[in-house]
Amino acid sequence: MSRSRQGASLRQLQQWLAFVVQHPRTADVAIAAKSAAAAFAPAEVRTGAVVRPNDRMSPTDRLQVYNGAYLARLFDVMAIDFGGVRELIGEKAFHRVVAGYVHECPSRHPNLNQLGQRFPDWLARQRPVPGGAFAVELARLELAITRAFDAPAFTPLTTTDLQTIAPGQWAKTRLTVNPSVQLLAFRHPIDAWFQAWKDERPRPPRRRGASWLCVYRKDWRVWRVPLSAAAFAVLAALQAGHALEQALGLAEGADPVGTWFQNWAADGLFSALRKGR
Repeated sequence: MSRSRQGASLRQLQQWLAFVVQHPRTADVAIAAKSAAAAFAPAEVRTGAVVRPNDRMSPTDRLQVYNGAYLARLFDVMAIDFGGVRELIGEKAFHRVVAGYVHECPSRHPNLNQLGQRFPDWLARQRPVPGGAFAVELARLELAITRAFDAPAFTPLTTTDLQTIAPGQWAKTRLTVNPSVQLLAFRHPIDAWFQAWKDERPRPPRRRGASWLCVYRKDWRVWRVPLSAAAFAVLAALQAGHALEQALGLAEGADPVGTWFQNWAADGLFSALRKGR
């Protein structure tokens, strides 16, 4: 920093630099923005009163190195977590969307795995929505995969654990769904499109059609299992803390409830139980 600006507080300088670095456009545009100009006049910045030039770069050129690098790094993170959305809406649109998102929802956590936590909700508020409602639901699926992988460690119940429940206790017993489980209800067949993209196969048409999905972690891999509407309702009720009797009341008489529980237990979807009395 130049001698002429040594009177500025460190906090003021940090806030100004963070704004310039995080700005979705260029450093030249950033320093002229109202928020930045209130701290340091653009003319001061351009003449080297805030950031000194060197023999190869002007002050704004030097700032642009960090401005571009910051957004590029966050773009890489979002592209990893939301690769399906990137594929769906195209490279240019995804760049534009990510720039807008990180400007409005900047990283506030030292772990960049948290960067995309608000992305589906933010995307849904855009007008028009790039990729439409299908892209929003696809973003929800990709965020669920990240959340499932990053969920706290847990010890799954075994079928032997479940066999300790006496017949008279089942109705009031409560099963704890493990923290990795993400239950998703969609208005489109999102998982079919996502799997086709992962397999590098032609994507199915983006028609309307309800679908339900369970995303969870097992043996440090993330799995996705389609559910029927009734199975989704039962598992969601258990996740919300309802007793088995109340949850099973959401199933139809012909539903293979026993098979559901056998599969859910085998996949480690439950991590604790509280027996009824």
